[in-house]
Amino acid sequence: MKSSVTQQPATKTTTSSQQSHTPRSAQPMQLMTSPSGAFSASQLMQLQRTAGNGAARQLMTAKSSSMPIQRLVDEDVETRTDKNKLKKLRDLFGKKLGVMSALYDFNDLTFDDLFKAASSLDDLEIRINTIAAKADTAKTAKLASEAAAAAAPSPTPKAKEEPKETAVPAPKKEKKKKEAPVNLAAEFFSGGPQTVQQTVNVQATATNQILGEWIASKPPSATIVERSIEVSVDTVYIYATVRIPDNSEPGVPKINVYNIEIHYHPVPISANYLHVKRSAGSDAGNIVAPTSWLIPRGKDALRDAVAQWNDAYPDRPSPHAW
Repeated sequence: MKSSVTQQPATKTTTSSQQSHTPRSAQPMQLMTSPSGAFSASQLMQLQRTAGNGAARQLMTAKSSSMPIQRLVDEDVETRTDKNKLKKLRDLFGKKLGVMSALYDFNDLTFDDLFKAASSLDDLEIRINTIAAKADTAKTAKLASEAAAAAAPSPTPKAKEEPKETAVPAPKKEKKKKEAPVNLAAEFFSGGPQTVQQTVNVQATATNQILGEWIASKPPSATIVERSIEVSVDTVYIYATVRIPDNSEPGVPKINVYNIEIHYHPVPISANYLHVKRSAGSDAGNIVAPTSWLIPRGKDALRDAVAQWNDAYPDRPSPHAW
């Protein structure tokens, strides 16, 4: 008992001695390696006195720039539950804002745009519903404006006023007009290009007859641009827009715009696994070849469609290897 009592002061003395000999210059390094990342005012003052203003500013800049920015990426969707929810959100987007929906013309964002901007699947669902609500409001406002314009009464034509008799003034002496100088430069360049009306886009409907002609051959100057790829229960939809110049009306050049959708069945049950439809829906007899110009980006688009299908249905992978 006596020996244990006499050892206690020696232990405290040693600890106190170790603490008193810790150099002050080592304390800023302890701040820099602190896991909390938060500093009090007194700690920052101490860091400035011992390491300088430059070191303190550099440390605070490094801490602020290391904060992560939350974004939803494909790697976040790993579990079967998340994949099912992502598929449901794709279907929700297509139902509310896809080409077949009534709000398609009132939204410029694609599903991929919302997916990249969302921080989680729940946030993605909120964004889809918010955009759909805004599109519905814009559609309602447009319909109300058109209805009001149609219901407005036509202006009443003004009654013709009878001409009033006026005194005939005395004829004035005509002054001799000077002949205008001849503009030789204007005559020389008179064969130059003339100003024409600016080209405009005109929305049109792709009929079965037009689709048949497109499948047979590509119209001159026609271009096609892919809008989005969406996966459903048994089909991958490739949405695209076709633009064809129209010079049928002299002096008023136009560009006809057609929205079409390509139906692709990655797990085919018949020879009709790849066909094209007009945006309003039609029969499934418009079969196209994988090399058709109506498939934007060609086989690259088909490879992307197969990849999205396999991600959504890993138990039913596609046998197609484009």
